[in-house]
Amino acid sequence: MDNNKDSKENEDGVAPFQKHSMPVEASFQRPLIPIEVINTYPWAGDTAHLRHIVEARDGQHYGVKMVGEDGRKVPASELFCHELASRLLIPTPAHAVIKMPTGELAFGSLWQGGVIDKKTKLDFQLFIDKILRGEVKVVNLKKFFSRLYAFDLFVNNVDRSWRNFLWRSSFGDSVIGLAFDFSRACFETGHDGAHATAKLTNTQSVFAMINISKNYERAEAVACLDAIKAITTDEIRGILATVPPEWMSRADKSGYIDWWDSQARLDRIEMLHGFL
Repeated sequence: MDNNKDSKENEDGVAPFQKHSMPVEASFQRPLIPIEVINTYPWAGDTAHLRHIVEARDGQHYGVKMVGEDGRKVPASELFCHELASRLLIPTPAHAVIKMPTGELAFGSLWQGGVIDKKTKLDFQLFIDKILRGEVKVVNLKKFFSRLYAFDLFVNNVDRSWRNFLWRSSFGDSVIGLAFDFSRACFETGHDGAHATAKLTNTQSVFAMINISKNYERAEAVACLDAIKAITTDEIRGILATVPPEWMSRADKSGYIDWWDSQARLDRIEMLHGFL
């Protein structure tokens, strides 16, 4: 159980690390300093919560998601899931907190270059079929698919459709897979729910294709759940400390920290083993 209960909370309701609770390297959490927007462009793509592409002051483009556009807890879920995935060796696009011209803070996912785009003349479904058949070389494909499936179940992501993968060209004519779009996961869908295990979800439909094509390794999925189990409450505090208070209340942060430090989280992990 958590040994930091008596520590004073900072202004976001997150207790600081104890002096010797973790190694210095593990306890460091990079700050997410908001990056200001220079230009904003409307986006009418097929991602429900993505309404704008922005050019930020760092010279890069981001797809942004905000609380005010029916997103509710979408930005908090996105930031948390991206940060958690990085600790589990699941590749995702780089991300940032973006300061919109209105002053509102948004979650920004870096607009990736070199991505094989489903809107081009390429037959995208045929491209996916070639990936599943091994005709397109994707680095660590089975590990990527398997760990991501376990992760999506844990964060209750109901919307892992094929449009929520990125396929980027890389070294030696190979391709790298990245997972993005956690809008319908975690705080938005309910972190302790089991919606992602339902057969009619996009997550389960995609997994069925991965499994049938023999691109799934249960041992990797189990290893991912074991890695989630090993993540400390202090690490979760560190992640939530980067979530702006506009996206997630002090009470909600504290409630999630308490849940992470409880038997309920361990029971959830044990339950999910049955779906792997």
